[in-house]
Amino acid sequence: MQQTLITIPHELGGLPVFGWGWILILWGIYGGVWLTRYYTTTKNPDAAHPFIPIVAVAALIAFVLPFVEPTDTEGVATGLQVRGYGVMVLLGVLSGLGLLTMLARRQRLPEDFAMSLMLYLFIPGLLGGRAWYVIQKWSDFATFDLQGNVAWNVTLPRIVKFTEGGLVVYGALIGSMLGCLFYISLRKLPKLATLDMIVPALMVGMFFGRIGCFMNGCCYGGLCDASPLGVTFPAGSPPYMRHVDDGLMFDIPLLDKLGLTADVAPRLKGQWALAVTNVKPEGVAANAGVTPGQALLINQKHIDGAWIEYIHRGLFSEDMFWLRNAKTRELIGTITVGDMPPRSLNIYPAQLLSSITGGIICVILLGFYRIRKRDGQVVALFLTLYGSARFLLELVRTDEFEQLNTGLTISQIGSIIALLIAALLWWHTSHGKRELAYPLPPNDET
Repeated sequence: MQQTLITIPHELGGLPVFGWGWILILWGIYGGVWLTRYYTTTKNPDAAHPFIPIVAVAALIAFVLPFVEPTDTEGVATGLQVRGYGVMVLLGVLSGLGLLTMLARRQRLPEDFAMSLMLYLFIPGLLGGRAWYVIQKWSDFATFDLQGNVAWNVTLPRIVKFTEGGLVVYGALIGSMLGCLFYISLRKLPKLATLDMIVPALMVGMFFGRIGCFMNGCCYGGLCDASPLGVTFPAGSPPYMRHVDDGLMFDIPLLDKLGLTADVAPRLKGQWALAVTNVKPEGVAANAGVTPGQALLINQKHIDGAWIEYIHRGLFSEDMFWLRNAKTRELIGTITVGDMPPRSLNIYPAQLLSSITGGIICVILLGFYRIRKRDGQVVALFLTLYGSARFLLELVRTDEFEQLNTGLTISQIGSIIALLIAALLWWHTSHGKRELAYPLPPNDET
């Protein structure tokens, strides 16, 4: 796990890096070169004009990045942390762009096709993936004022900080498809044939994006008894905090520092109920009069944010948990940040399994693209393979919860919908004898 790679300073040479600063200047130069090439070399009247994507990205740089940039307690911008997650997402975008460019060239499409399309895929996909995640985990983002209304001044910055992770693939797919369909309609391109070229590039993006999830610690798997197959994550990571919430991380500090063993069960947020099973002679618990069978409570000192802040600042001697008598509320002992285990329990590397799955699906789609008989069959195969794989991977993951009393996660529900759409596409493509809109050039035929 490597969440932060580098930190970009707020200013360089007295000029802001974000907003109306260096990045916007560099993008302006690139956009100027792009527009110049468009007006001087483009001969195809149907070629997409790059003005809208250039302006859209410039708006993101000028207005969104300054909003995302962290600030200190006095509101002063501190620079932007370059997350491993964001780097891998960017690498996925660039790799997908390269693959899409290669396929477009084989089909003799305009040179600007892949670049223009990728912008229509990336931005809506990013927004869709984030929106799905926020809706799914709204309680983690929403902050309310004293009147019970959403405090948007606090909630909105949490929502837009997508660089810290939190994207759902199905939301990203929906957003990308909407952006793609808009682009296809704008250029009057064949829909299914164009989508057939796109879906392998999406799987390349997933391959790298899931590695980013691994670096961020999100999208984690369940407990793994087979040690060689599992991985552990450091204190403060999402899997670690999940194990704390479930009461799975207290065995070592309870025994080593307080001298007791107990069955631990979550009670409320930041509170756990203990049923003492054994007390070590002459330990802290024994000296406090704790006996087997007694009911105790563990309370977390700070619920939101303090744990990770203490770790980042090296405040390992700070009290984080209080052990109390459940009846009298008498303080028995404390557990500091440093008393807790340094890493999570062993879990399945669901992120890497998903990454490998995306790579395998991409290879299969590329091979099938060469032998497809009808437009839309590659999309149908993509939905079949990914829908099935994602449904099964959700059995390994534990970061999502069941929805609508179905016993299924929202991604599993999405997988079922994807498989239904796939079935409709297979049926649609099996009827009629429509010619391929983008047949393979003679020199590429197998």
